[in-house]
Amino acid sequence: MKAAAVAVSVVLASSLLAGCTAGAPPGSPSDPSGVVLTSGSGSELGNGRPQVSYDGLMVRRRIVVAIHPAPNADLVALSAALSSAAGSQGLAVSPISPDVLDANVLQHTVPELIVALPSDATIADGGELVNLAFGHDLAFPGLDHVHVAQVLVHDLRFAVSSANPGALAEAIALEGILADGLGNYDTHAGDGELELGYTGPLLSDKTVEAVRRGVARAAGNTADDVKVAPRSGTGTGVDMDKEPADASVAQEPVHGH
Repeated sequence: MKAAAVAVSVVLASSLLAGCTAGAPPGSPSDPSGVVLTSGSGSELGNGRPQVSYDGLMVRRRIVVAIHPAPNADLVALSAALSSAAGSQGLAVSPISPDVLDANVLQHTVPELIVALPSDATIADGGELVNLAFGHDLAFPGLDHVHVAQVLVHDLRFAVSSANPGALAEAIALEGILADGLGNYDTHAGDGELELGYTGPLLSDKTVEAVRRGVARAAGNTADDVKVAPRSGTGTGVDMDKEPADASVAQEPVHGH
């Protein structure tokens, strides 16, 4: 985990949910300090797990930190504290949709700030990040409570051949083909090929196929010409057929001051 930390974005849940853009944790923080550790091996999406056959290395386990602010809290200050702490740890954190969280977490309130840690981070790393950012007693101004959870995410790469991949990327962005289905995604215009990267809540097979059709339409190709693969060929993936349907264990949130 040597990547430089990036600025933590304040993610407004209402925007993410409108735009649609875990197995048991390997351990617990050495000093949990009142952080809620949520094991999410079952229902990773707030509205229930979709049918997923794009799995293996295309599905990964990630640690996320979800911040629930107090009413009228300064979200910028909370975000800055989290970003500074991540920088001190050498953690490259990134915003992610709250839809990755377990339904039990989302039932009481949707967090207004949520970030994903690097792929090799542990629950203990998440607890340490929270301790460093907000103190062991969680007495940071404007903080209500925090969830640290291990969740499942899709980590997909869509690729399609194109004579002008840069223009194709612009056309896709203007039409909103992927924004509707994926929310946030990355683009890379290579030599005769456009790659689209997505890391976020699990996508149903129907959604993946809809994205393929949309990209193909913009490229003047067929859906079969749009390849789907893992963003990385290394590491450990997830066999969704072996994941429990609902084996989540949630704890009551611990409030700050």
